[in-house]
Amino acid sequence: MGRKSNADERRDQITWALFDCLAERGHEKVTIKEIAKKAGLPPGVIHYYFKNKDEIVTSLANAIIQKYSAKLQNSIKKATTPEQQMEYAVDTIINEFVFDLPINQVLYNLIQMTFERKQLRVVIQHLFKKYREQISDVFRSVGVGSDSERLGASLVAVSEGFAIQFMIDPEAFKQEDVKRIIARAIKDRLNIRKLIKE
Repeated sequence: MGRKSNADERRDQITWALFDCLAERGHEKVTIKEIAKKAGLPPGVIHYYFKNKDEIVTSLANAIIQKYSAKLQNSIKKATTPEQQMEYAVDTIINEFVFDLPINQVLYNLIQMTFERKQLRVVIQHLFKKYREQISDVFRSVGVGSDSERLGASLVAVSEGFAIQFMIDPEAFKQEDVKRIIARAIKDRLNIRKLIKE
């Protein structure tokens, strides 16, 4: 893979500066000027790379997809059995998605923005669609078959539910408890599937 151009590096710098801003404060308080300051750039430079804040948001959503998809894939690649793939996927979801406060703050700021800016809804829909697809692929790889999409969507929903609770009440659950709950739910669901044809 070739080296990134200076323009690509600068766009990444601005994109992840938005991430940092959203992790620290609500999106309604984040301005182009603040993004530029976080990126270490003069505010006018931002407009050479992005037309407006919505373009930076779109770039951030795509960067999040790439970064966290790669984390999940790299984790799964270390597995030597299908069962281990599922275990590593669950660990990654819990450690990287549920119990990581900055990513959760950013995601929920992005979600809130979709209610205020309809054009961003498609971007965030794509982000969650990719997340569901990736988890569904893990279920497929362990032999779940046609139920993979429903189980993938369910796991995303459960993990996002825990993430919301963690943001509001960090003491509500311990990571190991959440891991056991999710692992048990998956195991129970897979065992029920073997007994009952749906």
